[in-house]
Amino acid sequence: MELIVIPKGAGKYDVTDPKERKIYTVTKKRRLIGNPVTTLHDASGYALYTMIRTESGKKPAFQIVFNDTPFLAAQCRSLYVDPSITFAGGSNQFELKGKDPTNFKLFSRHDEIGSLVTERQANNEPKYILNVDDRYYDDYIPLFAVIADKCYNGKNK
Repeated sequence: MELIVIPKGAGKYDVTDPKERKIYTVTKKRRLIGNPVTTLHDASGYALYTMIRTESGKKPAFQIVFNDTPFLAAQCRSLYVDPSITFAGGSNQFELKGKDPTNFKLFSRHDEIGSLVTERQANNEPKYILNVDDRYYDDYIPLFAVIADKCYNGKNK
């Protein structure tokens, strides 16, 4: 499955298919106390997953939450030398890794299941092209591109 994740500013993202049909939207809400909450919505506006930043700094970390229960933990492992982000929780283990933060390969355990490529739009903003094997695809996978944007976007500019 191929999806295109386009940042829209202020923590918002559109997730479309190659025919530019909107599949998901990602929005960010500020909370009075604590870190902002990022939510993945389907095309009808139903909230599917929530993402919360748990660590800031050079190596940020996030939690993906489903039905108010932490589901998957994401950790930026390396920013410069062999950049990578790990995702772990329950029986799920994924890793985005590559030699450069604009071209990642997606692994499930040790099997390569897809890729995440960053391209530049005409306005020099990033556009993420996410390809995932249909057998491994799930609704939370587009959040991997959002996390990569939050970890590496400053470096990619």
